[in-house]
Amino acid sequence: MPRHADSQLADSRPTRLAPPEGGRGAETRERLLDAAEQIFAERGFEGASIRAVTQAAGASVSAANYHFGSKEALLRETLLRRVGPINERRLARLGALEENAAGRPLELETIVEAFLRPVFEEHAASVDATNRFRQVAARLYSDPPGVVATMKRELFGPIVTRFVGAIAAALPDKKQEEIELGFQLTVGVMVHVISGHLVTTPLSEDGGCECWTSRLSDESVLQQMIAFVVAGLRAERKS
Repeated sequence: MPRHADSQLADSRPTRLAPPEGGRGAETRERLLDAAEQIFAERGFEGASIRAVTQAAGASVSAANYHFGSKEALLRETLLRRVGPINERRLARLGALEENAAGRPLELETIVEAFLRPVFEEHAASVDATNRFRQVAARLYSDPPGVVATMKRELFGPIVTRFVGAIAAALPDKKQEEIELGFQLTVGVMVHVISGHLVTTPLSEDGGCECWTSRLSDESVLQQMIAFVVAGLRAERKS
Protein backbone atom coordinates (compact mmCIF):
# COMPACT_ATOMS: atom_id res chain seq x y z
CA MET A 1 0.00 0.00 0.00
CA PRO A 2 1.40 3.44 -0.87
CA ARG A 3 2.76 5.47 2.00
CA HIS A 4 0.24 8.26 1.54
CA ALA A 5 -2.60 5.72 2.00
CA ASP A 6 -1.19 4.68 5.41
CA SER A 7 -1.18 8.31 6.41
CA GLN A 8 -4.81 8.72 5.34
CA LEU A 9 -5.88 5.67 7.40
CA ALA A 10 -4.08 6.99 10.45
CA ASP A 11 -5.82 10.32 10.06
CA SER A 12 -9.21 8.59 9.88
CA ARG A 13 -8.89 6.84 13.25
CA PRO A 14 -11.54 8.05 15.76
CA THR A 15 -10.35 10.70 18.19
CA ARG A 16 -12.10 12.45 21.06
CA LEU A 17 -13.54 15.71 19.89
CA ALA A 18 -12.31 18.87 21.53
CA PRO A 19 -14.92 20.89 23.44
CA PRO A 20 -16.63 23.28 21.02
CA GLU A 21 -15.83 26.24 23.27
CA GLY A 22 -12.09 25.67 23.05
CA GLY A 23 -10.15 26.02 26.30
CA ARG A 24 -13.08 27.34 28.34
CA GLY A 25 -14.71 23.95 28.92
CA ALA A 26 -14.97 24.11 32.72
CA GLU A 27 -16.38 27.63 32.64
CA THR A 28 -18.97 26.70 30.01
CA ARG A 29 -19.98 23.59 31.95
CA GLU A 30 -20.65 25.65 35.09
CA ARG A 31 -22.68 28.19 33.10
CA LEU A 32 -24.77 25.37 31.66
CA LEU A 33 -25.40 23.93 35.13
CA ASP A 34 -26.37 27.36 36.49
CA ALA A 35 -28.76 27.87 33.60
CA ALA A 36 -30.16 24.36 34.00
CA GLU A 37 -31.04 25.10 37.62
CA GLN A 38 -33.00 28.13 36.47
CA ILE A 39 -34.79 26.42 33.57
CA PHE A 40 -35.64 23.23 35.46
CA ALA A 41 -36.98 25.31 38.35
CA GLU A 42 -39.18 27.39 36.06
CA ARG A 43 -40.43 24.68 33.70
CA GLY A 44 -39.84 21.31 35.35
CA PHE A 45 -38.10 18.45 33.59
CA GLU A 46 -40.72 17.86 30.89
CA GLY A 47 -41.05 21.55 30.06
CA ALA A 48 -37.33 22.26 29.92
CA SER A 49 -35.27 21.86 26.76
CA ILE A 50 -31.57 21.74 26.02
CA ARG A 51 -31.97 24.71 23.69
CA ALA A 52 -33.56 26.83 26.43
CA VAL A 53 -30.70 25.96 28.77
CA THR A 54 -28.04 26.80 26.20
CA GLN A 55 -29.71 30.11 25.36
CA ALA A 56 -29.79 31.06 29.05
CA ALA A 57 -26.15 30.02 29.43
CA GLY A 58 -24.97 31.78 26.28
CA ALA A 59 -23.59 28.47 25.00
CA SER A 60 -24.18 26.24 21.99
CA VAL A 61 -26.24 23.08 21.83
CA SER A 62 -23.10 21.24 20.73
CA ALA A 63 -21.38 22.36 23.96
CA ALA A 64 -24.26 20.98 26.03
CA ASN A 65 -24.16 17.70 24.12
CA TYR A 66 -20.40 17.47 24.58
CA HIS A 67 -20.52 18.01 28.35
CA PHE A 68 -23.72 16.11 29.18
CA GLY A 69 -25.03 14.19 26.19
CA SER A 70 -28.74 14.33 27.10
CA LYS A 71 -31.31 16.28 29.08
CA GLU A 72 -31.48 13.46 31.62
CA ALA A 73 -27.72 13.60 32.18
CA LEU A 74 -27.86 17.38 32.51
CA LEU A 75 -30.55 17.14 35.19
CA ARG A 76 -28.59 14.42 37.01
CA GLU A 77 -25.47 16.59 37.10
CA THR A 78 -27.50 19.63 38.14
CA LEU A 79 -28.87 17.73 41.12
CA LEU A 80 -25.59 16.01 41.93
CA ARG A 81 -23.70 19.31 42.05
CA ARG A 82 -25.84 20.45 44.99
CA VAL A 83 -26.91 17.17 46.56
CA GLY A 84 -23.56 15.38 46.37
CA PRO A 85 -21.72 17.49 48.99
CA ILE A 86 -24.75 17.45 51.29
CA ASN A 87 -25.05 13.67 51.13
CA GLU A 88 -21.33 13.25 51.74
CA ARG A 89 -21.60 15.31 54.92
CA ARG A 90 -24.68 13.36 56.00
CA LEU A 91 -22.90 10.04 55.67
CA ALA A 92 -19.77 11.39 57.34
CA ARG A 93 -21.79 12.66 60.32
CA LEU A 94 -23.70 9.42 60.67
CA GLY A 95 -20.53 7.38 60.33
CA ALA A 96 -18.78 9.39 63.05
CA LEU A 97 -21.75 9.00 65.37
CA GLU A 98 -21.85 5.24 64.82
CA GLU A 99 -18.11 4.94 65.41
CA ASN A 100 -18.37 6.83 68.70
CA ALA A 101 -21.36 4.73 69.75
CA ALA A 102 -19.29 1.53 69.39
CA GLY A 103 -22.23 -0.63 68.36
CA ARG A 104 -24.86 0.96 70.59
CA PRO A 105 -28.01 2.41 68.98
CA LEU A 106 -27.80 6.14 68.39
CA GLU A 107 -30.05 8.71 69.96
CA LEU A 108 -32.88 9.52 67.56
CA GLU A 109 -32.22 13.26 67.83
CA THR A 110 -28.63 12.88 66.69
CA ILE A 111 -29.68 10.78 63.67
CA VAL A 112 -32.22 13.36 62.57
CA GLU A 113 -29.72 16.18 63.09
CA ALA A 114 -27.11 14.33 61.00
CA PHE A 115 -29.63 14.20 58.16
CA LEU A 116 -30.91 17.79 58.39
CA ARG A 117 -27.95 19.92 59.50
CA PRO A 118 -25.90 19.58 56.29
CA VAL A 119 -28.74 21.24 54.37
CA PHE A 120 -28.48 24.28 56.63
CA GLU A 121 -24.69 24.27 56.39
CA GLU A 122 -24.99 24.40 52.61
CA HIS A 123 -27.47 27.25 52.88
CA ALA A 124 -25.12 29.22 55.11
CA ALA A 125 -22.16 28.62 52.79
CA SER A 126 -23.90 29.82 49.63
CA VAL A 127 -27.26 31.52 50.00
CA ASP A 128 -27.54 32.38 46.28
CA ALA A 129 -26.79 28.82 45.17
CA THR A 130 -29.22 27.42 47.73
CA ASN A 131 -31.96 29.77 46.58
CA ARG A 132 -31.56 28.54 43.01
CA PHE A 133 -31.38 24.88 43.91
CA ARG A 134 -34.31 24.93 46.33
CA GLN A 135 -36.58 25.94 43.45
CA VAL A 136 -35.44 22.91 41.48
CA ALA A 137 -35.97 20.63 44.46
CA ALA A 138 -39.48 21.94 45.09
CA ARG A 139 -40.45 21.57 41.44
CA LEU A 140 -39.09 18.05 41.11
CA TYR A 141 -40.76 16.82 44.30
CA SER A 142 -44.09 18.37 43.44
CA ASP A 143 -44.44 16.88 39.95
CA PRO A 144 -41.85 14.15 39.34
CA PRO A 145 -42.02 12.27 36.04
CA GLY A 146 -40.66 8.75 35.88
CA VAL A 147 -37.13 9.72 34.89
CA VAL A 148 -36.86 12.11 37.84
CA ALA A 149 -38.16 9.50 40.27
CA THR A 150 -35.47 7.12 39.03
CA MET A 151 -32.84 9.81 39.44
CA LYS A 152 -33.93 10.53 43.00
CA ARG A 153 -33.58 6.86 43.85
CA GLU A 154 -30.06 6.88 42.41
CA LEU A 155 -29.04 10.04 44.27
CA PHE A 156 -30.74 9.36 47.60
CA GLY A 157 -30.95 5.55 47.74
CA PRO A 158 -27.79 5.06 49.85
CA ILE A 159 -28.86 7.89 52.18
CA VAL A 160 -32.30 6.39 52.72
CA THR A 161 -30.84 2.96 53.42
CA ARG A 162 -28.32 4.22 55.97
CA PHE A 163 -30.62 6.58 57.84
CA VAL A 164 -33.66 4.31 57.87
CA GLY A 165 -31.42 1.58 59.26
CA ALA A 166 -30.10 3.87 62.00
CA ILE A 167 -33.62 5.01 62.91
CA ALA A 168 -34.82 1.39 63.04
CA ALA A 169 -32.04 0.57 65.50
CA ALA A 170 -33.00 3.58 67.64
CA LEU A 171 -36.69 2.61 67.56
CA PRO A 172 -36.65 -1.19 67.80
CA ASP A 173 -40.36 -1.43 68.61
CA LYS A 174 -41.39 0.37 65.42
CA LYS A 175 -42.43 -1.51 62.31
CA GLN A 176 -40.23 -1.04 59.26
CA GLU A 177 -43.09 0.38 57.22
CA GLU A 178 -43.75 3.03 59.88
CA ILE A 179 -40.10 4.07 59.91
CA GLU A 180 -39.95 4.27 56.12
CA LEU A 181 -43.12 6.37 55.99
CA GLY A 182 -41.81 8.58 58.78
CA PHE A 183 -38.59 9.16 56.85
CA GLN A 184 -40.54 10.12 53.74
CA LEU A 185 -42.49 12.64 55.81
CA THR A 186 -39.20 13.97 57.16
CA VAL A 187 -38.00 14.56 53.62
CA GLY A 188 -41.28 16.32 52.88
CA VAL A 189 -40.78 18.72 55.78
CA MET A 190 -37.21 19.38 54.65
CA VAL A 191 -38.24 20.11 51.05
CA HIS A 192 -41.00 22.42 52.28
CA VAL A 193 -38.47 24.44 54.25
CA ILE A 194 -35.64 24.61 51.72
CA SER A 195 -38.05 25.47 48.89
CA GLY A 196 -38.87 28.73 50.68
CA HIS A 197 -42.46 27.90 51.60
CA LEU A 198 -42.11 28.27 55.36
CA VAL A 199 -44.04 31.39 56.32
CA THR A 200 -43.40 33.13 59.65
CA THR A 201 -46.03 35.87 59.39
CA PRO A 202 -49.65 35.80 58.22
CA LEU A 203 -50.32 36.52 54.59
CA SER A 204 -50.73 40.22 53.93
CA GLU A 205 -53.64 41.73 52.05
CA ASP A 206 -51.58 41.82 48.84
CA GLY A 207 -50.77 38.12 49.13
CA GLY A 208 -47.19 38.61 50.24
CA CYS A 209 -45.53 36.64 53.00
CA GLU A 210 -42.35 36.70 55.01
CA CYS A 211 -40.29 33.53 54.80
CA TRP A 212 -38.10 32.09 57.53
CA THR A 213 -34.84 33.37 56.01
CA SER A 214 -35.85 36.95 56.78
CA ARG A 215 -36.87 36.55 60.42
CA LEU A 216 -35.59 33.33 61.95
CA SER A 217 -32.05 32.06 62.26
CA ASP A 218 -31.08 28.84 60.55
CA GLU A 219 -30.31 27.26 63.90
CA SER A 220 -33.71 28.05 65.39
CA VAL A 221 -35.50 26.57 62.37
CA LEU A 222 -33.23 23.51 62.43
CA GLN A 223 -33.86 22.83 66.13
CA GLN A 224 -37.61 23.18 65.66
CA MET A 225 -37.47 20.78 62.71
CA ILE A 226 -35.48 18.22 64.72
CA ALA A 227 -37.97 18.36 67.58
CA PHE A 228 -40.91 18.08 65.17
CA VAL A 229 -39.47 15.15 63.21
CA VAL A 230 -38.37 13.24 66.31
CA ALA A 231 -41.83 13.59 67.85
CA GLY A 232 -43.40 12.34 64.64
CA LEU A 233 -41.11 9.34 64.37
CA ARG A 234 -41.79 8.36 67.99
CA ALA A 235 -45.55 8.87 67.79
CA GLU A 236 -47.72 5.79 68.10
CA ARG A 237 -49.81 5.08 65.03
CA LYS A 238 -53.49 4.55 65.75
CA SER A 239 -55.07 1.48 64.18
